[in-house]
Amino acid sequence: MTYFEGIDRARLAVVAGGADPGYKPEDNARGRVGPGTNWRWLGNYYTPEALAHDNAVRGAKERGTNGFMAHLGALPRLPGAVGSYFRARFAPGPNDMQLP
Repeated sequence: MTYFEGIDRARLAVVAGGADPGYKPEDNARGRVGPGTNWRWLGNYYTPEALAHDNAVRGAKERGTNGFMAHLGALPRLPGAVGSYFRARFAPGPNDMQLP
């Protein structure tokens, strides 16, 4: 009788948290909290909520929406991104990342 079953690392990361959410620091800091890399005083924190906001803005721009309207359309995701900064800074979750 088998009580335990093996699980590969990638699946374990998804189930337990800590999977790579798709941050792209080299792509104008995609997923970083704050506007690009301009606000250095924030630190260098990457969160899933900031990534979702960045993807919403950039996706709209790629579809031809102007910058103002792209940011306006992503506005509902902004409070989550702002809140995620405090979590990442003071009580990081498994998918939060800080770079030097």
